[in-house]
Amino acid sequence: MLNYQKIWFLLQQQHTIMRKIHFSGLFISIFCLSLFLMSSQGLGQDENSSASLVVSSINITGNTKTQKNVILSLLDFKVGDSIDKERLGKNVGRLEGSNFFKSVNVYTQPGEEKGFINVYIEIRERRWPTFQFKSGFNELDGWYISPLGIRFDNFFGHGNYFGAEFLIGDRVTGLDISYLRPSIMGSDLNLGINLFSRDRQFVHYLEDVKYLQHVKSGGLSIGLNANHGLLKYLWFELVRESFTADDYMKKPDNDTTFTLPPVLQPFSGQREEVGRIIVSLNVDTRDQVFYPVGGWWGSLALDQVSTQLGAFEDYKRVILDIRRYQAFVNDWVIAVRIRGGWADDQAPFYEKFYLGGPNSLRGYKDRSLNPLGYASYLVQGGAEFRFPITRNKFPRQFLTGVLFYDIGEAWNKPDEFDANRLKSSLGYGFRVRVPIIGLVRLDFAYPIPEYEFRVHLSLGHTF
Repeated sequence: MLNYQKIWFLLQQQHTIMRKIHFSGLFISIFCLSLFLMSSQGLGQDENSSASLVVSSINITGNTKTQKNVILSLLDFKVGDSIDKERLGKNVGRLEGSNFFKSVNVYTQPGEEKGFINVYIEIRERRWPTFQFKSGFNELDGWYISPLGIRFDNFFGHGNYFGAEFLIGDRVTGLDISYLRPSIMGSDLNLGINLFSRDRQFVHYLEDVKYLQHVKSGGLSIGLNANHGLLKYLWFELVRESFTADDYMKKPDNDTTFTLPPVLQPFSGQREEVGRIIVSLNVDTRDQVFYPVGGWWGSLALDQVSTQLGAFEDYKRVILDIRRYQAFVNDWVIAVRIRGGWADDQAPFYEKFYLGGPNSLRGYKDRSLNPLGYASYLVQGGAEFRFPITRNKFPRQFLTGVLFYDIGEAWNKPDEFDANRLKSSLGYGFRVRVPIIGLVRLDFAYPIPEYEFRVHLSLGHTF
C-alpha cells in the first residue's frame, strides 16, 4: 500500500531545501519562481488563435495494409470535434511519429455547412522492417546510444510495435526486445511486453578513490495502461528480474581486483531473484518533447518488491518527480524540477539512489555525493533558463543556451535530512542538435562554495 507519510515527507524536504538554501541559490530560486508564476500566455506571445471548425468527416486514402481504426486511434480528434490549425498540425506530427508511414499529407476542405470542414489524410505505408539509430540518457545508466536496432512496427497493419535494439553507453550495455499491442481485443487497454538484459557499472568512492563494480541483470516485464479516462494516467507493470553483482571491484584504469567493503558484500557474488509490481501515476501536458515551452510533466511511482512474487526480500521504493516548463519571451523558457526518493533500508545498493554527476547534480564527480552503498533517501531540485541561440527549424534548433542551478542531498539512517549538508552548483551550458545522435549536452558547472570548475558531457536535456 502506498505510504502517504513518506510522500509527504519527501515534499516537506523539498520545501525545506527552498527555505534554507544559501544566498546564491535563493536569488536564483526567487528569480525562477517569479517567472514561473507569470501568465501561461507568456510575455510577447500572440494571443490570437486560429478559428476552430467542426469536423464533419475524416477521409483516409493510401492505407492498403493499415486498418482504418488504427489510423483513427492515432488522432486526438474525431468526427464532431472542434479543431484549429495548430491542433491539426500536432496530429500530423502524431501520425508521422508513429513510424508506420513513409509520408503523411493532411489537408481540409469546407464542409456542407458553415463552420464545418472535411479532413483528408493521405498516407504512404512502410512495407518492410526498418533499421534505427537512437540515443538518450537516464539517471541510472547515464548516456547511451543504440547503434543497432530493427523495427517491425505495424508489420501486419494492426498497429503493433515490435522491435529489438542493442544499447551501449556511459555506464551500461544491454539488449531490449519489446512488443506493444495498442487497444487489445478492441478495448482502450494497451499491453506492453519487454524482454531485457543489462550490464551496469556502479561507481563507489573509498577515501576519494574511484572504483567500479559490475551488476548484471535480466528479466521480463509486462505492462498495462489505457488510452482514455483515469487509466490513461496510470501504468501497471509486473516484472520478474534477476541480479548478479560482482564480488570484487576495480579501478577504472587497471584490471587489479579489490575486496568489496562490508556494506556491499551482502548483495554481491550471488544471483538474486526479484519479483516486483510497479504502479505509477504519470501526467504529461508538455506542448512538445524536444524543447518544451509550456506544460507539466510529473510521475509518482510505487515499486513494491515482494517474496510473494519470487523476490529474495520484501522492500519498496517511492519516487516523486515533478517538472514545469514556462515560456516568457521569444521562446526563452524557465524549466523547474523537484525530485524525491525513498527506499527501504534492506534494499540492495543497486536499487537505491545516488547524487552527483552530469545527469544528477552537476559540478561534482559522478555518484560522489551519496553514502557508500548508495542512499535510501534523496531530495533534489533544479532550475534551468533555456534560450535558443539559433532560430532555424525551431523548436528543433541547432544550438540552445542554458543557465542552471542544481541542489540536493542523499543520505541513510540514522542520519536525518540536514539543510547544512545540501550540495549545490550553478553554471552554464549548450545543447547542440547533431544528426542521427540527437541532442548533445555540454555543461560547465561550479560547485558552491568551492567553485571548482568541472565539465560534463552527456545527451539530451537534463529534464
